[in-house]
Amino acid sequence: MGPELNVIGPNMEEEDDDDDGSAGPGTANGHMKEKTAQQRAGEAMVRHILQEVDGECYSFDEALPALSYFQAREVRPTAWKCQLEISANLKIPICSYAKLKDFKLKQSWKDVYAKDPSEEIGTVRTYHMNDEEETEVEKEDMVEGHKYGNTLVPMSEDDKANMKYKAEKCFKVLGFTKAENVKRYHYLGDGASVVIGEKDDETAAVALSAFINALYETNMVAIVRKVYSAASGPKIGVLLPHIKSDYECLFYVELPFMEDVRQYTFGTLPIKDDAVANKKFSPSAEQLSAVDDLITSMDLSQNSQDDDGETSEALKPKLTFNPYFQRLYQCLQHRALNPDDALPELSPLIASYLKPPQEIITNCQENVDKLKKLFKLEVVQKKEDKTGENMFKDEESAAGPSKKIKLDDNLEGGMENITRSKVTEVGTVTPIDDFLDLINRKDEDKLEEACEQMQKRIEQIVMDSFGTQFYGKAMDCLKVLREQSIKKSEPRLFNTFLKNFKDKLIAKGRRDFWEQIVEEKQNLITKSECEDSSVSAEEAKQFISDGDTKPDEQQAPAEDDDADDLLENM
Repeated sequence: MGPELNVIGPNMEEEDDDDDGSAGPGTANGHMKEKTAQQRAGEAMVRHILQEVDGECYSFDEALPALSYFQAREVRPTAWKCQLEISANLKIPICSYAKLKDFKLKQSWKDVYAKDPSEEIGTVRTYHMNDEEETEVEKEDMVEGHKYGNTLVPMSEDDKANMKYKAEKCFKVLGFTKAENVKRYHYLGDGASVVIGEKDDETAAVALSAFINALYETNMVAIVRKVYSAASGPKIGVLLPHIKSDYECLFYVELPFMEDVRQYTFGTLPIKDDAVANKKFSPSAEQLSAVDDLITSMDLSQNSQDDDGETSEALKPKLTFNPYFQRLYQCLQHRALNPDDALPELSPLIASYLKPPQEIITNCQENVDKLKKLFKLEVVQKKEDKTGENMFKDEESAAGPSKKIKLDDNLEGGMENITRSKVTEVGTVTPIDDFLDLINRKDEDKLEEACEQMQKRIEQIVMDSFGTQFYGKAMDCLKVLREQSIKKSEPRLFNTFLKNFKDKLIAKGRRDFWEQIVEEKQNLITKSECEDSSVSAEEAKQFISDGDTKPDEQQAPAEDDDADDLLENM
């Protein structure tokens, strides 16, 4: 909508005298100058026009600020003509027009103007070497280069042209799929376009209409390959049928290629009764209802009522100016009229665009207050990890600053990680690294599977150990397993394993490793350590004390006795 046409006739505004008593313009000796017959006739004609068009009358001082916030939409439809190739023998001439596109201001700060119109302004660009003399080099003597390791590989324009992918202009159907298979978050590009039959081609219009109706009736969409011109790269998109009472067309929207899609798997919220992990965070029915009410109260499409009491859209984009553009216009206008002044403050009219409608704020205030009561926020203090640096930090500060030794054995990254294959299971060489790699994956959840594999590796390392040779490695694995079970809120897996592992150790004659577990305080995970645990502190203490009884000294040695027992039996 543009501003109304405001017409101001001569001498239609009251003229006041100046404060010093001098007569203003159009006055004689302090009295209003009598209007001529022509001026009175002009006023009568303007009044008649305003009455007929139901217009308003404003002064120039009032009209100019209003016009400064108006920018006419620049629309210049240009057709992209091509042939919709459905098959080798079926091609329909079509025209494509931009339906929705990101509008950008056509502004450039590269052009400057000299105060003297006779002066010629030009651009001079020179190239220099990165040396002490900054030797100037001609553009013709330079060639683009790319580093390959320590070698600089030159790349001329001919080489780039030969290596560039070449494609011909086309609009080809690759296949068809159900409409629900193309999700809303798959849409790419900076807008959408409308595809219709070529102008003044009745055969193309009939053929395209049949194609549109076939897609609409079968609830299908077409996946197409689009090449805008020979100089542009190919793109993939979807054709959506659109049928109205007075016209039919296809909507084209760009889609991503397979390499552009990123798959991320996140754990679902535990809102079901069978959810075990983080069950305390499950929202209640009252909390879910409060969120639903808040979303409904903030619905812009049904939150405004007109004079007739009917609901309408609260914020219409067609009637709302872009605040970024309007602020730019305000600054340009001010700088043009006041070149030496600072930029003005943000206009209240532009600031109102950045605020939500008052009706929305009023409607959702009650739901916001309800949400604050139902969802109580608490400040969670992050526990500091117990590391060697933290434990001896106070001692080092008391003894004075010590020089840190630089280590050159950091092999993280580089060719080692590049050539390393993807971890599929917990191995015996680097079980801790394999375990952490599996449980920290974002594409799939392998926590339970990795824990089971880690448990098997701990048992294997202990049982295959020659005496206490590999006990240290097994103990490190057990500590990591317990730590991650607490961190991932899965104490059940560790507690079940430790109970079974204790029985196997005693049965297989590996009581010395169980005693080491007790000394390292790798007991069951209790409720105080993880809220999801069902083991109390008393139960954990009883579990440790049950294994304190020593076996009979006359018991026959098992096959897996330590090295000393084996030597005595030789």
